[in-house]
Amino acid sequence: MFQIPQPLSDLLLRGLMATAVIILAYFISKYARLSLERVLSKFGLGFARRIAELIRYFVLFIGAVVAVSVLSLDMTAISVIMVLILILLLVSVRDMVLNLASELYLVVRKPFKDNDQIKVGDIEGAVRSIRAMDTEIITYDGDLVIVPNSYFLKYPIINKSQSIVRNIELKLIFHRKELDEVERAIQEVLMEIKPELFGEPDLLSISEKGDKVEAFISIPIVNVRKLRWLIAKITKGFFTKGIEVEVE
Repeated sequence: MFQIPQPLSDLLLRGLMATAVIILAYFISKYARLSLERVLSKFGLGFARRIAELIRYFVLFIGAVVAVSVLSLDMTAISVIMVLILILLLVSVRDMVLNLASELYLVVRKPFKDNDQIKVGDIEGAVRSIRAMDTEIITYDGDLVIVPNSYFLKYPIINKSQSIVRNIELKLIFHRKELDEVERAIQEVLMEIKPELFGEPDLLSISEKGDKVEAFISIPIVNVRKLRWLIAKITKGFFTKGIEVEVE
């Protein structure tokens, strides 16, 4: 009667055990992923799925390590296999881990929200949208900048929307213009710059002084350095209406 040699029998047994370990690791990783998605769903479904997927990879890696150990291969062969598996795992999840760390920071810490005025590194502007991988920021020059979320882990974040609002008064001088025309134009220009401000702009007073009209306006801002940019925008707003203005 044919009898399987003992070394081959042991190898087959170890192979079956290693296979059982891999199968068990697969089901454990699947269960862990579903459980984590349910527990972390309060932080957002997309975020929960990415964390759960990372844990699934980790459980599968542990299963692979145990399975190779069960095979009891030569230590050199085991070391080479483990290094290859680890390198493959790190390469495949490196970007995922970095983005998850930054997303976890944004979700838990909440350093800013949509429409906040922020500065991070050399980038400054209004937050347009916060997404899983990146954040869109509209700069004061009107440029759309797409910032990878990992960028927020490298530089301090300055949220200017949570700073103290200052009401800056500006004097507007119009030459040889009718009072009614100027007042109407001022209200229109104030509405145009309102999205850039931190409150309602206000026309404080307006009066005729000889052949010119003088008006005082109040604009609520946080970043005083933005004032020059706002004055340029105000001047341009009047210019498009065919009105020249001096701003003091």
